[in-house]
Amino acid sequence: MELEFIEAGKFIRQKRKSAGFKTQRALIQALLQEDPEVSCSEPYISLIEKGAKTPSVHLLDVMARVLKMTPQEKGELLLTYRRVPSDFEFTVRENLKESLRRTTLDELQARYRKDPSTAHFNSLLRALILEDRREEAQALLKQAPSSGDSFLDLQIRTAHMAGLAGNFDFALQGFSLALENCPEDYRQTRGELLMNLGIMHFSKALGQQYSQPLDSLEAFLLAHDFLRQSLEQVPDKLFALDELARCLYHLGEGLQFISQTPQELSNSHPQLQSLLQAALSKNKLAAQHPLLESLSLDYFRQARDVYAQILSTAPGGELPEKPLKEAVYFHAYSHGKMKLLSEASVLMNSITLLDRNWLTCFMQAGLAQMHFEQTGSDEDLERALHWLEMALDYDADSVRWLIRQEKDRELKNLWEHKTNELEKLLA
Repeated sequence: MELEFIEAGKFIRQKRKSAGFKTQRALIQALLQEDPEVSCSEPYISLIEKGAKTPSVHLLDVMARVLKMTPQEKGELLLTYRRVPSDFEFTVRENLKESLRRTTLDELQARYRKDPSTAHFNSLLRALILEDRREEAQALLKQAPSSGDSFLDLQIRTAHMAGLAGNFDFALQGFSLALENCPEDYRQTRGELLMNLGIMHFSKALGQQYSQPLDSLEAFLLAHDFLRQSLEQVPDKLFALDELARCLYHLGEGLQFISQTPQELSNSHPQLQSLLQAALSKNKLAAQHPLLESLSLDYFRQARDVYAQILSTAPGGELPEKPLKEAVYFHAYSHGKMKLLSEASVLMNSITLLDRNWLTCFMQAGLAQMHFEQTGSDEDLERALHWLEMALDYDADSVRWLIRQEKDRELKNLWEHKTNELEKLLA
């Protein structure tokens, strides 16, 4: 028996016991329940734990799920049991090193453990939400620190819980009441509340952008106002800047979309009426009005500038990896939206050389379409199809959904000229 197999067997035994499986038989039942096809007899498991046998890749995969191993733990076992082809061993080891590096989120968690202040709590909570770790965010809310005003604390905590549950209207009410009850000299708290009001309006707008574009734009404008107010209270707050950049980009995109067809605004769109007043005739807006293009380009320019501000100060700051990467992507893509296609191509090509994923591939498809609008070349549409096909390889469900949703928006030209090819991709 090799020493490394004995140590690996001990590790699996410890994981089994810490997961609550006192006997090997109990573990086997759980493994079979997870995957009835897995080969895992009691003598086999016993020999693995003693280090006399090695698990198959299939068994190790099921074990990792049942015993809730981290990606690092599973990767180390794959290497120990030599279940990784030699050609890929370097890649696996590099991935393990990458997964073990200390992240911004790790730093925020350590900082909050050392000093559970309201400021550290708010930063950690926002970072968890941005990284889509909502269960951890909900758990953190249950241990929120006191500001000295128990009623205000309760209002804020309740509003946060409503926002995490997707009940944005209730969350908006909660944050609004908290802001009314927040003393003027609580600048940091007021800045947080204004930011959260902006975030809730922004989240609500995202949910409406395909089904109710005018309502969505109205909510984006409200979000924009609250985020600007938040930054007046707490200048250069990265979380607020990140939300502001996203909001500006979506405002540009929303105005670009509604310019395609005539629109009629109602009294439920006061922000939008005020913005477009110079172009309205009895609340009606003509298609392709020059003001829409002018405003759209200006919002894209502002988005680009705020993304640049974030990227100039963010490394070592509070923004976690996911929104930081998105800032890099959308800073580049905003150049395309501003019709600066040469600059956009250089930036996007640099990004996809270093970090290729479904979103960067989808953006490359969008950029190819922008080139088509200038050149009319079928090669640009073929290039867009190629990038969409690559995006599907990374996340088929998300990309299929987005291709359908963007039929009249980002992928309009592609749907008009390459309908059959797109239908084949979606089949």
